[in-house]
Amino acid sequence: MRFAHLPPQPPIFPIEAEDYARSTLSRSDAAAQQCKRVVDVAYGTDPKQTVDLYLPQTCPPEGAPVLVFAHGGAWTNGYKEWMGLLAPAITSAGAILVSVSYRLAPQHKWDEMADDCRQALAWVHRNIREHGGDPQRIVLGGHSAGGHLTMLTAWQTEKLEAAGVPSSCLRACVPLCAPLDVRYPDRQPGSGEERTHQMVLRDASEAPDASPISHLHRGMPFTLLAYATNDFPRIIAGNRATADAMRRDAIAHDVLIVDGDHFSAALDIESATSPWTRRVIDLLFASSN
Repeated sequence: MRFAHLPPQPPIFPIEAEDYARSTLSRSDAAAQQCKRVVDVAYGTDPKQTVDLYLPQTCPPEGAPVLVFAHGGAWTNGYKEWMGLLAPAITSAGAILVSVSYRLAPQHKWDEMADDCRQALAWVHRNIREHGGDPQRIVLGGHSAGGHLTMLTAWQTEKLEAAGVPSSCLRACVPLCAPLDVRYPDRQPGSGEERTHQMVLRDASEAPDASPISHLHRGMPFTLLAYATNDFPRIIAGNRATADAMRRDAIAHDVLIVDGDHFSAALDIESATSPWTRRVIDLLFASSN
């Protein structure tokens, strides 16, 4: 396996994610053998601050649209290589996939991880033209923790602009099974909610700022909120509350509920015919209009 070099990580949470981690890496290994790649490109000085690019065979003169996507792993685990499974569907459609690595908890907290995603996006905006991409046609997303971090990136417009990324270049946001509200006032000892606070926040007072739902505004890009029918209750609740708030404030969005659970939903996106992947491809190319 070409990903055998990846450094070890602690046991992943929850335990059922172990099967997902093995499966996604195996599928991404197979996908990597089908695609043109530029790997381990640094956007910062830390070894985790890198991206992998998966490229279509040819790009149009005006540049191909770009999907920038961050892996999940409960903020403490995960590799950018996991998301390579998306590459065949995205590149065969004529778009570029950029898979993002970021520093992990508990050594690094939510704002540092979100800043990594912001800096990765800034790198893409500055450099993707050299790889055949269009820096004005970017769709941003991630699975689970990666969706949480990239939505903080996309919806905090002032910080994005300060990083040199005009918000106009983001044509859509596509968080998949992402925790969009991590305030969790009723969290119980030993629960996923309590673990999130312990691993990701310095203290509970940070929870509102660390919740993407707190950063909604009418100037944000169109957002496709997606989660699974059997997702974790905290994921479903956060997405529903976000959709309600976006509807109330007339913020452009749509909601997609996919079959399966938190992990099968992320594996299914390797297929170009999956409902989520079809919608993302449509958004990538609708942004050219």
